[in-house]
Amino acid sequence: MSAFPDMFPDGLLFTLIQWLQALSAIIWTPESRTFWAYWLSAAVIVVIWATASWPSRKQHLKPWLTLSYWWNTSTRQDYLLILLNSLIFIGSAGFWLVVSISMANWAFIALSSLSPAAELATSTSLTLLVSYSIVLFLAEDLSRYGLHKLLHSRWLWRIHAVHHSASILTPLSLFRVHPLEKLLYQLRSSCVHGLMIGIFFYGFGVQQQAWQLFGISGFVLLFNIFGANLRHSMVPISFGKLEHFLISPVQHQLHHSPGYSRQNLGSVLAIWDKLFGTWTQANNEQTVSLPKVDKPLLHQLLLKR
Repeated sequence: MSAFPDMFPDGLLFTLIQWLQALSAIIWTPESRTFWAYWLSAAVIVVIWATASWPSRKQHLKPWLTLSYWWNTSTRQDYLLILLNSLIFIGSAGFWLVVSISMANWAFIALSSLSPAAELATSTSLTLLVSYSIVLFLAEDLSRYGLHKLLHSRWLWRIHAVHHSASILTPLSLFRVHPLEKLLYQLRSSCVHGLMIGIFFYGFGVQQQAWQLFGISGFVLLFNIFGANLRHSMVPISFGKLEHFLISPVQHQLHHSPGYSRQNLGSVLAIWDKLFGTWTQANNEQTVSLPKVDKPLLHQLLLKR
């Protein structure tokens, strides 16, 4: 029984606790890109980058220390969407697990109908661990690119426009998404993981785990440590020639500019943009420009033009 039965019925109190846990996980769990330690690593990267050319770059550090950067019409919409999506998707982890298991079973049965599956293995190997980790990473990154490209189509753009309506980019703008977009990305992730598990179980007879560090994907950990939070920021860090292979923060910021919104759709790797003709490298002639007017959030949620 709740200690406050009249004020908070048990069901409501349980929901409230789950909601608060989901919100705190944004900052306190390493699985989240906005885990506090990743903020620190991003700050270190910014300081090192700014120090290399202090007179021209110090201006990019000032907003991080001002209240108006973190509290304005655009960021308040970010925060409201974080609250709304966290509430809508409370307790959905079990459902997504069922989706993954279903996809794994489907893949295994479909492949088994073509030829017999591998015998059950009692152990895995380093080669299989590395292979599975790389294949899963590539499948995850490609599927993110594919869904992102679809979201920029005329059929789904109004959903994704909520994310692009931000007039200020902060690391928390990552969560500025319409609930329908969050649903699509959750479905994508569950399907990809399920398919990979099913395919590898069919081929090698083992339920393979990906490479992990501190309990989370090693690739995700490295991506987050090395400045993933700067993609949604006003700090234009370029990777130079590495942008032919990896999407840099300034490339993603450029993607948020109206003239380049269908460019640089990749999450980590630039190869998908290269393959499908949506890649562009950042240069001094390009200017990152964000919307000047903040549209009412309710109108955006109702998908009004």
